[in-house]
Amino acid sequence: MERSSSVSLGLVLLGCSVMAAMLMGSSNAMLHVVGGRQGWDVPDNVTFYQDWAKPRTFGVGDQLVFPYRPGSNNLLIVKKKDYEACGMSDPIDIYYMGPTILNLTAVGDYYYVSSSGRHCEYGQRLHITVGKAPGSSGAKLPVKLN
Repeated sequence: MERSSSVSLGLVLLGCSVMAAMLMGSSNAMLHVVGGRQGWDVPDNVTFYQDWAKPRTFGVGDQLVFPYRPGSNNLLIVKKKDYEACGMSDPIDIYYMGPTILNLTAVGDYYYVSSSGRHCEYGQRLHITVGKAPGSSGAKLPVKLN
């Protein structure tokens, strides 16, 4: 019976160690709240979201939080041509139930727009480039979201 208990304890400790390693591995990840206090909404100027993104770096493992209320807005992931033209005909993905939290899992350029009314034309769109280096200018993970 003692051997069974020590094996069980060993498995529990191994599981805890793996979980701790996973959590420590993501300690360099950043949480970027898109738009800061503005959140994901129609901005006062058309360059607001690009101005917000400009000083930040985005890395694989980071998260983007698009804060908006369900039913009040939406989020589309689109291709570059649709981003530039505020086109909504061929979205990669659509989210309606905010806030939307996206994991940045690969290096590359990403394009986000709102298709609510003329929000995109009024500047509610964001382009970011995700690099290999850790992100900066966001909050360290984990962050408690209310």
